[in-house]
Amino acid sequence: MKDSRFELDPQGDTILVLRCPKKEQPVWEPKKESAKWTRRHNFIRQKLFGSETNPEKDADLSGDPHDDEGTHEQTPEPIAPDDEPSVPKDGGDAREQNAKSNEVQFRLSSRHLALASPVFKTMLNGTWKESAAPSDQSKKSAKTRKPPKKDSDSSTRYELTATEWDDEVFLMLMNIIHGRSTLVPLSIDLITLVKLSVLVDYYQCQEVAQLVFRIWIKEFFLPKSYGPDCVAWIFVSWVFSHAKLFEKMTQLAMSTSEGGFGTIYLPLPQNLLSMATPHLHGFTELIYFAAVMEQKRDQILDEIFEILGNLCENLCKGRLGCSFACSAMLLGTLLKGMDEHKLYRACSARRVRVVVLSLKSAAGRQCVCTLQGFLEADFNRTWQNLDGLKLKDFKGQKRKFADVS
Repeated sequence: MKDSRFELDPQGDTILVLRCPKKEQPVWEPKKESAKWTRRHNFIRQKLFGSETNPEKDADLSGDPHDDEGTHEQTPEPIAPDDEPSVPKDGGDAREQNAKSNEVQFRLSSRHLALASPVFKTMLNGTWKESAAPSDQSKKSAKTRKPPKKDSDSSTRYELTATEWDDEVFLMLMNIIHGRSTLVPLSIDLITLVKLSVLVDYYQCQEVAQLVFRIWIKEFFLPKSYGPDCVAWIFVSWVFSHAKLFEKMTQLAMSTSEGGFGTIYLPLPQNLLSMATPHLHGFTELIYFAAVMEQKRDQILDEIFEILGNLCENLCKGRLGCSFACSAMLLGTLLKGMDEHKLYRACSARRVRVVVLSLKSAAGRQCVCTLQGFLEADFNRTWQNLDGLKLKDFKGQKRKFADVS
């Protein structure tokens, strides 16, 4: 950002200094669970085919038995900056000059800030203070009361500081809070929306950003399968309490994810990842939702493979099918199809369902027995249980704004 000072309210009584602004992007890290899934699907293969996976044939799946250790419940580490800030070594004056060159100032209205954000309101009331001096960047924000400086406007009553936010996204939020709608873009990309959602969640200003959020989401195409975009939308929908979008994205994650749920490292200031920050709800909830979704997804997969195992047993013992030839043909089709598509490996619930229901027996059969006929009802009944998570079901979680969906 070229400008280093923005007058959002020329008559504003608050100066906010954003120090060390950063342009970090959300980083996606897939979850490594090769050992877990090899053990899990060896059991499934043994149940279906009577033998375990060939360890040499599937060596690419087993990998290091410790691959999934340390990544299952580990707290994400903060993102290290690409370049360490250069600090001159020629005295305090040079350091101070360097710090000032790497900061952005905003003239704001304390009235607008207090109405939009309980976090800003607390700062302005003087009951909460996260850092005490401009040189102390180990904390996130600060509020100080001091006599106006000689080169400052006499109308300045409050001085706030913030560190490490993206300056362009921070300016966008300040424009929203101050009602400068003509300066707010009508469309943004998903990365910018995630960054803004982090700010909205931190400062707890969902209500003032709700209208522009409704406008923005109309311009997006939602993902069709699990991945970083899906996780980003889960976080965004949680921050803005969009119940339908939250349910849709969590359902998509559970039905299409293969292996473990990955982690998205949000562009948060480093100190927030290592300190207790009670008002930063969305980041910690994202980790919690991943654990809930993974447990529910694994349960559905277990039910699906139990259905397939029961069908194999019934066909083998002649309890299903109109004749020996019919049962043998259907059993062979099912076993060969599952083996060919490697459904006993790490795969999504949706893929198992689609592949199995699309298996066709050899042509020329005279009877009307089909795998689809034996499986579809049970599959549909199980699939109905794979609905997305509902915001209202998470009792005890402090809601930030009423559902808007």
